[in-house]
Amino acid sequence: MKVGVGVFSGECLPIEGKSPTEVLQDSISQMQHIEDVGLDSIWITEHHFLDSGYVGSVLPYAAAAAQATTRIRIGIGVALAPLYDPIRLAEDSAFVDVLSGGRHELGIAIGYRDVEYEGFGTTRAARVGRFEELLELLRQSWGPDPVEFHGTHFDRSGFSVFPKPVQPGGPPVLVGGHAPKALDRAARMGAGFIMDAGTDSSVFAADGRNRDVFDRVEGTLALWKECLARHGRDTEDVQFNLNMGGFLHPDGADAAWAVQQESYMFTRRVYGDWYGLAKEVYERWYPAQMTAEEHAQRRTELFLGSPDDLVPQFERLRDIVGENLHIMFRTKYPGISDADTRQSIEMLAECRRRLVGVVVGRERSEHPVPDRRVEAHVGTRVEMVADVERRRGDPSEQP
Repeated sequence: MKVGVGVFSGECLPIEGKSPTEVLQDSISQMQHIEDVGLDSIWITEHHFLDSGYVGSVLPYAAAAAQATTRIRIGIGVALAPLYDPIRLAEDSAFVDVLSGGRHELGIAIGYRDVEYEGFGTTRAARVGRFEELLELLRQSWGPDPVEFHGTHFDRSGFSVFPKPVQPGGPPVLVGGHAPKALDRAARMGAGFIMDAGTDSSVFAADGRNRDVFDRVEGTLALWKECLARHGRDTEDVQFNLNMGGFLHPDGADAAWAVQQESYMFTRRVYGDWYGLAKEVYERWYPAQMTAEEHAQRRTELFLGSPDDLVPQFERLRDIVGENLHIMFRTKYPGISDADTRQSIEMLAECRRRLVGVVVGRERSEHPVPDRRVEAHVGTRVEMVADVERRRGDPSEQP
């Protein structure tokens, strides 16, 4: 069993009181902390055109993570495959794998926001075809032979991509999705699978709420095994990657929810908009406007509390899935302070110790990676950042 931390989105909310530069620097330092306390992985996520600062450049973000760490897996969870040129993605992903010494994993999905397709010059109708051709081109690019591919969306041949990834055949490719067709596509194309339990996509568009996570995991695992069997793949030793949310606090679930509620409900409002709910449905999704019953319902969508509270829940998931469970635990939320995030990370590591019993920290180097947050406060860099922030807040400086 493995336990990692997600999702690093780069978002910068006013309630945190920091600049985008500071938030990104904090996130890299948090990744180092995740490694130091003995967790297994970090996961970076992609979306575009959001004023919260959601990072679209996930491979550069992953390269920064690779440079700052020495042991943990560095995952993309997920890149929006139809938006990419496949050769560029193959090169960038291979670069991260080489830089990290073979620690990279690439999650990809087809996406669902029309504005993102339009912004990158494609369409929703083309997303499945582009996705499948991209995956084939990734594998050709990472293989030993020159690329030779003639498809509907991409026609590429007569060259080889370098450098080759450290991992034979390239970084593991994990497909995100919830529909039966998405799971079947992953099984048919020889990829892995990521289940996103954070947003219950099958029903979220109806009322913006999630069903019981344990029932959903059990049902999705059964469907995944059916798809694997249909395409002649092993169903006995199944790797199951699970993205889910929550927060840890030494004082228990009430204290954890008190820290997380503003940020979590921000994500619910964003997804309410993305999933096409009527604005009047989600515009009241602020903690101060929610009833006690609504608070109670939202808390059921998360794992909240101390390690004493969460370990039994993780054990229940492991009982359903088996030892090949990789939990991508979303305890990194926009707007939550660095101190509170680090505390939750540390307690998540305690959960891992109790579940797995082995802790491996960072492999120390003769040339340790410096804490970028300290460097950011030296010399003219700080003056430049401060000047940008002053102008951003001055209406007279706006275009």
